[in-house]
Amino acid sequence: MNTFTDHAMLASAAGRLSSLFHPRSIAFIGASERPNTPASRGLRNCLRHGFAGGLYPINPKYPTLFGVRCYASLAELPEVPELVMIALSAEMSLNAVADCKAAGVKAVVVCSAGWEEQGPEGVERAERLKALLADTPMRMLGPNCLGAGNPAAGLCLGYNSSFESMAHARTGRVGLVTQSGAMMGGLLLNGEDAGADVGLYAHVGNAMDIGMEETVEYMLDDPQIDVVALMVEGLRQPQRFVQAARRAQALGKPLVVFKAGASELGQQAVMSHTGALAGSDAIFSTVCREHGVLRVQESEDLLPSAAMLAQWKHKRPVGQGGLLVFTLSGGAASILADECADAGVPLPALSATTLARLEAILPSYVKASNPLDVGGAVFSDPELPRHALAIALEDDAVDAVLWVGVGAPRDERSQLWLNQALDVLGQSDKPGMVIPVSGYVQEPGFERARGLGLPVARSLRAAARMIGQARAVQQPVLPAGMAGEGMPPLPAPGGLVDEVQSKALLKALGLRVPESRVVRAVSEVAAAAQQLSGAVVVKGMARSIAHKSEHGLVALNLGTPQAAEAAAQAMCQRAPELDFQGFLVEQMAPRGVEVALGIQRDPAFGPMLMFGLGGVAVELFKDVAFGACPLSPERARALIGMTRAAALLRGFRGQPPADEDALVEAMVRLSQFAAHHAGRLAEMDINPVIVLPQGQGVIALDAIMACDA
Repeated sequence: MNTFTDHAMLASAAGRLSSLFHPRSIAFIGASERPNTPASRGLRNCLRHGFAGGLYPINPKYPTLFGVRCYASLAELPEVPELVMIALSAEMSLNAVADCKAAGVKAVVVCSAGWEEQGPEGVERAERLKALLADTPMRMLGPNCLGAGNPAAGLCLGYNSSFESMAHARTGRVGLVTQSGAMMGGLLLNGEDAGADVGLYAHVGNAMDIGMEETVEYMLDDPQIDVVALMVEGLRQPQRFVQAARRAQALGKPLVVFKAGASELGQQAVMSHTGALAGSDAIFSTVCREHGVLRVQESEDLLPSAAMLAQWKHKRPVGQGGLLVFTLSGGAASILADECADAGVPLPALSATTLARLEAILPSYVKASNPLDVGGAVFSDPELPRHALAIALEDDAVDAVLWVGVGAPRDERSQLWLNQALDVLGQSDKPGMVIPVSGYVQEPGFERARGLGLPVARSLRAAARMIGQARAVQQPVLPAGMAGEGMPPLPAPGGLVDEVQSKALLKALGLRVPESRVVRAVSEVAAAAQQLSGAVVVKGMARSIAHKSEHGLVALNLGTPQAAEAAAQAMCQRAPELDFQGFLVEQMAPRGVEVALGIQRDPAFGPMLMFGLGGVAVELFKDVAFGACPLSPERARALIGMTRAAALLRGFRGQPPADEDALVEAMVRLSQFAAHHAGRLAEMDINPVIVLPQGQGVIALDAIMACDA
């Protein structure tokens, strides 16, 4: 007998959700003569879209509903329906689910709210629903669910007002999974109007059984789906999400994600600088980046971006060359040059051959270049845009083109120029996109573009970002890190591990730390300083104080033993309320580039390494990057490149380059340590780390960690 967990993790056979997306028959429990109730809308939508299988409304009050025979109960149906939509109250839904289970129904969609989200009574009701599912192969989408759909099959169980206006005239190759029902309706309707069509869609609701991650797996296995788009609020099975992302990468089927609720998980963990910055949104972005998942920043771009990737899949890949901006507007050209720079999309210079061919047809006052603005010449030669676009598109440096129109395609001349572009782009194996400077993407005049599978962007910025994403998906994912050897053990007791112990662990790990002495009393500081050559640093060690500099417990560059002792005495006088445990006396480190390293254990994805500028800059600028542990050298170097620290390390304003190789080695080693101790190491803060000139290594100047018992 399956437990509930076993039921939710059934083997990933390709057909495990086929009854949800490809049912042979559907019953609608709760349908009525009121056309806008959930089950009534689901039934009407399936009728309107031409679902070919059996459709069975169930309600003892009616002989027929919407021209279809109505039945009094599930038992009276001429066949056992493969899928049942249940639109009753939460309590009545329990009885309906039990009836479906007894009848041998393969899948149910439970629409009602009233479960975990409604307090103790709802939690108890949810437990009863889980118990019904625990020992049956019947699958459930929901509860609190807006349904699912398959446009090619005429299946549409969505029941908010957006679905009333959907035509599903075109079947796309995008699968959509959402955790918001209302958002699903809006995304689908707006996407359909803009030509961003889908092939399958589902709202998982409370995901009590069928979750987002399993639905993604199913869509990846569907040969009719090339891209999967996700509207995410939170991950119930984060490791399964990672596995799905890896599978998507292996199959060449991109995942495109919009995540709502960018709250910072680490706000409650204020012990270290790393904890203050490692919010759930930053970690989610890290996971997406490392597994080739494309994350869009605005929900409006989710389906258009996914549809573009699906439409361009059968075109020549982008990424080796650059973008041709072909425009009828000089202003748009200059704006796009900036937007493309921000999106990492190169605008290559055209070859001498291409320039010569263009100059042969362009008037003298039109410059042949990229961006190519022919707007000034179109009135004297209306056919010029067609010929110029065809020539420029043949350039070997161009792997994609963005055509920018001026007027909305409502008048004869604007429609002429758009059709010229569509003639050229439709015949090319290079991907293209069009964008109107005026009008909107849902314009009827863009219907031909939609039919050709040419994306129509909503703005200049959105166009640049989408093309940047298409380039990003072609880039190989950097290799993951490997487990390390010779990892030193963590201290046996849990809690805060002080600087002395933390640095001892770093030294055992192979990271360099300053030579030091630990003393208990102020009177011992001078002797300790005398034993260390050169200037020293004195740090006061007080119970429960993690960051000494914030309490005036750090004195730098003390040139004599007497100065060191005086600094220790001043600390005691300045903060008599602190429980001093002693003093750490260290050699003053040489100058170099200050960076910060940290470890934060994310509850969903495990240990993460943080890298950024060191000292107070790490919190002041929040210019940090995260990577999952363990890191590979390639991923460590990529993290460095994501921050401003990279410029300082690589020789800013004539300074000698720092020892980046040694820093990468330290990052890898630290990440291996974190991965090895993932069960106990909660967080670690090493700030600053001094990166010395090339060939001289790195020195960790301060460190603290927290571990579980």
